[in-house]
Amino acid sequence: MTTSSMEPAAPVAPQPSGGRFRKTGWSVIWLLTLTIFSALTVGGLLAPLQEAAKADLGLSDLQLGMIIGTATAVPVAVLSLPIAWMVDHGMRTRLLIGLAALWAAGTIGTAFVQDFYGLFAARLVAGIGAGTVFPVVVSILADVCMPERRGRSMLLVSIGAWAGAAAAFALGGALFGYLSAHPGAGLLGLAPWRESHLLVGLGAALLVLPLFLMKEPARHEVEQTSTALGPTLRAFWKRRRFLGPLFVGQFSGSLAEGAAALWVGSVLIRQYGLGPAEFGTWIGLVILGSGVLGSLIGGYTADAGQKLRMRGGILLPALIATAVSIPASLYPIMPTVSGFALVLFVLLVGGTIVNLVNAAAIAVLIPNEERATSLAALKIIGTLVAGLVVPPVIAGMTTLLPGPSGLGQALAWLGAVTGVISLIGYWLAMINAPEAVAPETVAFRTSA
Repeated sequence: MTTSSMEPAAPVAPQPSGGRFRKTGWSVIWLLTLTIFSALTVGGLLAPLQEAAKADLGLSDLQLGMIIGTATAVPVAVLSLPIAWMVDHGMRTRLLIGLAALWAAGTIGTAFVQDFYGLFAARLVAGIGAGTVFPVVVSILADVCMPERRGRSMLLVSIGAWAGAAAAFALGGALFGYLSAHPGAGLLGLAPWRESHLLVGLGAALLVLPLFLMKEPARHEVEQTSTALGPTLRAFWKRRRFLGPLFVGQFSGSLAEGAAALWVGSVLIRQYGLGPAEFGTWIGLVILGSGVLGSLIGGYTADAGQKLRMRGGILLPALIATAVSIPASLYPIMPTVSGFALVLFVLLVGGTIVNLVNAAAIAVLIPNEERATSLAALKIIGTLVAGLVVPPVIAGMTTLLPGPSGLGQALAWLGAVTGVISLIGYWLAMINAPEAVAPETVAFRTSA
């Protein structure tokens, strides 16, 4: 992609609110919601099927951990900041199309891999798209609605993300169960876990097509239009007392959330004796229900927090949700499956609130030209923790906690300890939060 130029947009006619009002682009928001749904569906599809893939390909636990962790973390670590730079200074709609095409291609390719290296490569390609798309979506969304409505606008995108994560389990488990019971019922007669990836990948490819209808929105709340790296680094340093603790909170919180995302299927199989077809649907409902509820709470409380007469009020919901999530980290040591589901639901509600409020805070408190870079930094932290830190940490802890319940105990300890660290981080970010960016700041339109 070539470097895009930044040109002032045509003057906007004054509105009754002093020229600050702009109509919310709901059609764009719905399309972004559909896109993030697709990304999270393909991103989590392997989770309920990983034990079947492990058996089919003869993988070790270490290789499986690399596939579900490292293969998705590497593209985020390497490409998130360059892609975020493109988002902040280039054509976001074209970039979104390219990323969506990558995650569809990677998912389809997963159906045909023959060994560890092939599966790692396919997951790597899918991860480039699905793992780096969030800053693109938030950047576009922020420019089609006013700051005071961004929490509620992000509510839909957040629900789309959690619906995608739920669909990964529900659809993956349902397809695997049906194809296992009806051999040869798929398109090419492949193993059930392969056919599941093929069918979902083809669906993801079809969802790329509507993105060609999206137009690049004008940029708002731009403080400086230089594309040089120096001004951005200086701006980051100026906000270090806010962004530093915020990143610490994200880092710590991502340990528990990443562990849950990677190992919940394995816990249910190893510790509770369930199969993908048995837990896929209800785990999907738990994820979807917690995502919807957490998004509703996070979206409305983020907007309400902006109105509080306190510094960093927009982050108050994240602080409270983090505190609630600490005891909820005990979900993997619940004595019954129903207890597991209930406590996991609470944990995921808290995580949804925190993630949405984090994104809303950056969309409101950080200038347009730095938003995607800030969001990418959060994403890098979360993904590196989940993909590179969590697998070896959990593997090491399970050696100290052997037996069928060892994995669950390791996850519970990790979640409780890191939850406290995350709570401290969000409190420090809140008391050091900057003032919101003025909505009256000149708008710029990105040209090809």
